[in-house]
Amino acid sequence: MKIINLVMAVTMVLLLPTSVLAEEAMPDTEMVGNITYVSGGIGESEAEMMKGVAKDYPLEIAFVQKLKQKEEFLADVKVQLQDAHGNIVLDVVSDGPYLFANLPQGKYLVIAEHNGDSKRQWVHIQSKKHKKIVFWWPILDQSEIESLLE
Repeated sequence: MKIINLVMAVTMVLLLPTSVLAEEAMPDTEMVGNITYVSGGIGESEAEMMKGVAKDYPLEIAFVQKLKQKEEFLADVKVQLQDAHGNIVLDVVSDGPYLFANLPQGKYLVIAEHNGDSKRQWVHIQSKKHKKIVFWWPILDQSEIESLLE
């Protein structure tokens, strides 16, 4: 019986740091004007935490590179959100492959830029609805990488 109690106590002590780390994995919510957003998702635990709160935000954006069957998530993507009148409501660089934003209802132009390649997509935010968009970029081959470095 003492062995079982000892094993349980050791297990609890070993699991405690894991739960503490999981709590630390969620990036901080930021605020720009009246827009709150969170960006991140680097590493498995942070990505899972982000996916867990995605539905709490009206807009979910993901950034991916793809070549045939190979996909890689991206960070450091420049993201700009403009309202229907062309006013910039958010202008940030992503801290990971996900960016979630709390936006008022309306139509927005989402502009995402990676390695000088800009993608645009309109999104309509409605009350109590969740919208997910994914921006895809091709994975560069070696010659394309070298030309960027010149």
